[in-house]
Amino acid sequence: MNRVQEGLQREGKSCYKRGDYKTAIGHFDRAIGRAPSVQLLDNRAACHEKLNDLPAALKDAKRAIQFQNEDPTGYLRAGKVLVKMEKQSVALEIYAHGLKKVKHIGQGYELLRKVHGKLTTQLAPPTSIDPLTVLPRELAELILGYLSFQQRIAISRVSKQWSGFIRSSPNLWQHLDLSNPKRKVKTAFVSKAINTARQKLTSATLSSLHDFDKVLHALLRHCPIEHLTLCDTGLQSQNLVEALKKTKHLKSLRLDRGTEIGPTTLAQVIQVCASTLETFQCTLARNEEFVGIWTKCERLNTLKVTLTGDASRSRPGNAAANAPVAPGLGGALLPNLHEFTPILQSLTIHDKKPRSQLHSVLDLRNLGGLERLDLELPIESAHQLMLPPTLVHLRFVSTINNATANFFKDSNGSVRGFPLPQLQSLEVVVPWMNIALIDFFLSCDPGLNASTPTESPTSPSKLKELNMHALSVSSIDLTTFLSHPRLEQLLDFGLRPSSVCDDNIADVITDKLPSLHTVDLSGTDITGVGVKKLLRNSNLKNLVVNDCRYLGSDAVAWAREHGVKVAYKMSSSETGGKKVRY
Repeated sequence: MNRVQEGLQREGKSCYKRGDYKTAIGHFDRAIGRAPSVQLLDNRAACHEKLNDLPAALKDAKRAIQFQNEDPTGYLRAGKVLVKMEKQSVALEIYAHGLKKVKHIGQGYELLRKVHGKLTTQLAPPTSIDPLTVLPRELAELILGYLSFQQRIAISRVSKQWSGFIRSSPNLWQHLDLSNPKRKVKTAFVSKAINTARQKLTSATLSSLHDFDKVLHALLRHCPIEHLTLCDTGLQSQNLVEALKKTKHLKSLRLDRGTEIGPTTLAQVIQVCASTLETFQCTLARNEEFVGIWTKCERLNTLKVTLTGDASRSRPGNAAANAPVAPGLGGALLPNLHEFTPILQSLTIHDKKPRSQLHSVLDLRNLGGLERLDLELPIESAHQLMLPPTLVHLRFVSTINNATANFFKDSNGSVRGFPLPQLQSLEVVVPWMNIALIDFFLSCDPGLNASTPTESPTSPSKLKELNMHALSVSSIDLTTFLSHPRLEQLLDFGLRPSSVCDDNIADVITDKLPSLHTVDLSGTDITGVGVKKLLRNSNLKNLVVNDCRYLGSDAVAWAREHGVKVAYKMSSSETGGKKVRY
């Protein structure tokens, strides 16, 4: 500010003190005309405020904010004027915005924080009412029931009244969920939960406990546990079996991440719980083998087994890697499974052991009620799989890294498909398989499907979900494949090919699959042009384009503006750094 402006500002302030506001405005006008500043604009706004010309005062305050948004002067003046205009809520927003912009140092910030707090208090109700004191108990329990167990425990620290209410409501303790705790859970807390639930505690998820064995025995002895999940509890053996002997109601047992058992323990657990168990999930100890279930489980409908191992135990040349029978699933690949699990509906087997391949056959045709099958196995030929025609959901992942282009052919050149007339959901991951060969999962040859020559063939179901990963794809083959009559009503489609796919596939997908709601093209070379082509489908609701290196954020924003939910993120393939997209 030069000397002329300083002189005009002194004259203006002098007139302001004498109450001659109009003359003061004239001096400030001349000073601002030379070079505006926050102080001059605030001085003129003060004069307009004294003359009750509040719109003019607010205009100068806003101009001061625009001129220097890190100076608290404009925010303070604007808020004061808005309060006089009886727009307290707008003034509160101005103060809040100023607190975000102004640096957290100096008297200006403290003054801004003070007026913000004062106005917040004024706008608050005269007396704050605890909702738990006015709501009916049943309604309060219903509302708290929508929260997770961790959230309910967190809000119990709000006050003694809240803590007392939550700890006196058995219905809020039906699921003791201790997954992902910040620190190890004390035994005393579990004891309180047991006493609070009063025989209503039927589900428990245990993780990171100070004394796991003591807690497990207490829960199974005092509570009618029906669903039990164990996480990060290490290798379990006889102690788990002894604890499970105390339960008579267990329907679901999940040995999740960080909890492993050996084959002997698995057999004992199944034997102890065979009469009530409906769902069983486990991870076998490292390098152990799954030899099947040898105790009849009349109610078991869901089975999931995961195998793990070390690379050092499966070196090339070892006998296990080239054994004539499955080295990871027992000698006969789950023999007689249908005899011991007669109503099995869902089967998941994930073999994560580092081995070359399996040479035996997995025959599941006798599982007449099987509807959901999830396999991750080192299988290189469809001739090693015999699937029941009752399947509705199928996920198959070949963990062999080498090319398996001849997946459906045997050494004699004969071809085998999968007659699955009821299939509605299919996910296939077979490295470098040609997409045209996926047709063998959809074919329903009456000769393969009918049990007797006189049986009338039924029309196959229409697929609702289809996901294909690591396949070799071309526009011509994709066009031919998507013309399959079983894909006419497809709602969810995912394609993550191993070959290069550009915007041409967007045209094919839009033309052949007009009913799609969700499309996943992660890892492809699609660009913004391809995204716009996909949005020609008015039914599209969700788009997943993660790791699409040629796709810009502007195309993603454009798709979101048109009402499509877009998942878009880039993962770094470079070690020691982060990939940033602009």
